[in-house]
Amino acid sequence: MGDAWAGAEVQLATLLASLSKMPEFEISAILFNEGRLAGELRGLGIRTKVICESRHNSFSMLMQLNDYFRQHQFDILHTHKYKDNILGSLATSGKIPPRIRTIHGFPEPFGGFQAVKISAYELVDNWVNRYLIDQILVVSLDLQNHLINKFGSEKVTCIHNAIDIEQIRVTKPATELRKELKLGEKEFLIGTMGRLTPVKGLESFLKAARIIRCQKPNVKFIIAGDGPLKDALQKQARECGLDEVVLFLGHRNDSHDILGLLDLFVVSSMSEGIPMVLLEALSLARPVVATLIGGIPEVIEHGVSGLLVTPGREDELAKSCIALMDDSDYARRLGAAGRQRVVEHFSASAMANNVAEIYRSLSTMR
Repeated sequence: MGDAWAGAEVQLATLLASLSKMPEFEISAILFNEGRLAGELRGLGIRTKVICESRHNSFSMLMQLNDYFRQHQFDILHTHKYKDNILGSLATSGKIPPRIRTIHGFPEPFGGFQAVKISAYELVDNWVNRYLIDQILVVSLDLQNHLINKFGSEKVTCIHNAIDIEQIRVTKPATELRKELKLGEKEFLIGTMGRLTPVKGLESFLKAARIIRCQKPNVKFIIAGDGPLKDALQKQARECGLDEVVLFLGHRNDSHDILGLLDLFVVSSMSEGIPMVLLEALSLARPVVATLIGGIPEVIEHGVSGLLVTPGREDELAKSCIALMDDSDYARRLGAAGRQRVVEHFSASAMANNVAEIYRSLSTMR
């Protein structure tokens, strides 16, 4: 991993930041791409090696991993995505250390050659998980229940995604940011943030935006993030007559400022584990409307800490957004309750302590 700065990458950086503060652990990381994750880990003082997959084939990467593992003594291998799980597990087959795999969500839907490629990765990955991995960690109870059927209850453990609340803060005044983005002071802002991929359900978000705009002219919509669907989504916005009211911001390094600017945050995904950006928005006390899928209901209690809607139902999404636009007091109560929920149940320290306990238990096995 390491080429993107999305949920899994943010989650890994959050976990390692907490684990690196525990004196009993010496942390090192191997990434397959340079990028923001590598910079974040180095900034934490974590020894970070990059084996760039754009310059090496899988066999070459496997040999380099073998060399690295021979040169450095280690007691636990913890992998995350398909490729690092497969190559890392095969490269350590001689040493046989305890191996842990974190699965961050359900497989995303793909088409064409990409679907064939991912299916092949999944087949090998499932074999590795079954025969080489000692413990599988998952980020939601929904995913845990699914994988128990594959790998058994003793092998699969849920440790929820989490965030470092102290690191989630707004640094720029809203008035300044509105001016930068050419937004009116009183325009109601509904936004979402993430990779522009099919699984994020952004087509439904735009369809809901069209419904909302017909009833609430003083509203604008923000889509922050980048990805392969950017051109298609911009075309859809134009065809829906929304090109003047939907702002495509691309990737933003000031993501917390953007989240803090929103009057309402939306998750329109068709599949998720527990999105990091959802936890970040809630920690900033943003009212949230999210789809009822994956681990999201483990974070949001409908009507208490946010509103939940059926995935792909833009009419429901629009109706819930309009309800919160019409009742600002209710929206503020949901935002406050959402923040409290994250503070109490999704803290980085609790997550790291749970992972550390897994490390300790496995290290005594061999």
